[in-house]
Amino acid sequence: MSFVADILGIGMKHKASQMQAKAALEQGVSALIAANAEAAQLETRAGQTVATGTYNQNIIAKRAKEIIATQRARAAAGGGDTTDQTVTAITDETIRQASIAQLLAGAEAEDKARQDRFGAKVRRYQGGEAYKQGKLGSSAIKTAGWADTIVGTGNAVKSASDMGWAKAFGMGG
Repeated sequence: MSFVADILGIGMKHKASQMQAKAALEQGVSALIAANAEAAQLETRAGQTVATGTYNQNIIAKRAKEIIATQRARAAAGGGDTTDQTVTAITDETIRQASIAQLLAGAEAEDKARQDRFGAKVRRYQGGEAYKQGKLGSSAIKTAGWADTIVGTGNAVKSASDMGWAKAFGMGG
């Protein structure tokens, strides 16, 4: 094989290694972008979960007020007094149960939101690690490509020198 063909082959191998390096880096960048998008979606869902929990707490409070009003109206309609001990005890129990339900609704929403926020942190970390791997892979491929280019060029030059330059370039000999 002639010196020119050797050098062209080395150049093509080098170009291929540079393309592989670029692909490795782009893969890492894509993984980072995807992870950040997923993390943003999880954080949005966490905010929506908290808002839904707050809404549910307000619905429970509203319903408890309606129940208490109905209880008092029934007591008054039956000839009782709304300050009667039995009516007061039923009202207090309704308030206690509604308060527990509100706390549970808020705690459940906050727990789900905390899980989503944690998931977002994990995805961001994973995306960052994938980016680092892509970057390291790209650097390794570039380094190996340059090493192959240097060694290949050295071997081609030595081979051309050993056979004589004129013959290496196909000019006789």
